Amino acid sequence: MTKRNAYLLVLALGATVVLTGCMPKMTIEELKAMIPERPAELDKLNAFAGTWEWDGETTVAGLDQVLKTTGSSEATWDGDGWYLVSREVGHIEELGDMQGLEAWTYDTHTKKYRGTWVDNMGSSGTGEAWHDEKTNTWHFRATSHGPCGKTSIKGHAKVLDENTMEWTFAEYAGLIKTMEMTGTGRRR
Repeated sequence: MTKRNAYLLVLALGATVVLTGCMPKMTIEELKAMIPERPAELDKLNAFAGTWEWDGETTVAGLDQVLKTTGSSEATWDGDGWYLVSREVGHIEELGDMQGLEAWTYDTHTKKYRGTWVDNMGSSGTGEAWHDEKTNTWHFRATSHGPCGKTSIKGHAKVLDENTMEWTFAEYAGLIKTMEMTGTGRRR
């Protein structure tokens, strides 16, 4: 270890000790009082709760054919109603089955809905959503890492009624659209 690194380590440890020693004492009641109430905005995610079946079409860059897409999802509240968890199973014609897990919550600090995704096709990602009250449409954008490397995803889901949604998602590697999915979901 160089003298400079040793000096930085001692400085960091000293700062930690000083700052930790400055923490005010508190009671369990005071600590409990710091836990926020569940935000009412989470209730808007009820639009996605329940068991859904969907069908649609997938286009992939470089393929000349449109692939039929079908699937289902079950979204349930977890964590005392603080996040919505969705387990999805889909089938893309000739590509096989896809299984995914998604979780959504509401970030009170940024006033945005935040989500995370992982699937058995090697993709994982995080994103955010917002709801347009006038058109009853959810808009999504995310960053994902998967078979095509780092990609961005943009899409929307228009709520037609409490049991029907039309959706579209497009995935981009830079400026190139690598995939687009469109379809309709119906609550069972």
